[in-house]
Amino acid sequence: MNPGSSHRPCRLIDGRAAPLASVPAILIPDFPADRLNEVEGLWTPARNRLAEAMESTGLDLESGHWDWRNKAWSVRSNIHRLYAVECENEVQGLMALATRHRTSVLIAGSSVVYVDYVESAPWNLRQVVQPPRFLGIGTVLIGAAIQESLNLGLGGRVGLHALPQAERFYTDRCRMTRYGPDPDYHDLVYFEYPDSVALRWLTDMGLCR
Repeated sequence: MNPGSSHRPCRLIDGRAAPLASVPAILIPDFPADRLNEVEGLWTPARNRLAEAMESTGLDLESGHWDWRNKAWSVRSNIHRLYAVECENEVQGLMALATRHRTSVLIAGSSVVYVDYVESAPWNLRQVVQPPRFLGIGTVLIGAAIQESLNLGLGGRVGLHALPQAERFYTDRCRMTRYGPDPDYHDLVYFEYPDSVALRWLTDMGLCR
């Protein structure tokens, strides 16, 4: 890894180690759209293999149809801003933040940073068909969204819609407020951080900087 001036050090958990061990990684704000071909060159085959393995056990990989190359135009059009987590010279997770703020549903008259897409590399997903290679990618990325909200003067407020398989992560791990299914967004459950909860979570996770 060759982190640039905007890259931030972070830590992941190596799921292959016994006992589990913390390893260095980097958080990359403004991840370049022209690297999405590189990412999907690795992720697409792994995603397909995981989807097939899950299907054989009667499960469905809800993000199995995702392709980050489709986001390149929106990044170049300043609709999305990308963040990536890199470890062992590979991208381990990606997040797309909407550059246009959304209205908070929890705090009248306030805005939130909206997480439009977030995904860990297929080999990092907690599934019964495979052990995760790295843990903590989603935590680092959500922490980056909170920090972006703070930088923009929005108090740490963050909102997102979750795929059903990710709902427990946002409820249990991230301690976000579950607002409920959104009929205007494919009935996906909407989650949001009130500012005080976001700040407390950021501190508890050791992600403040």
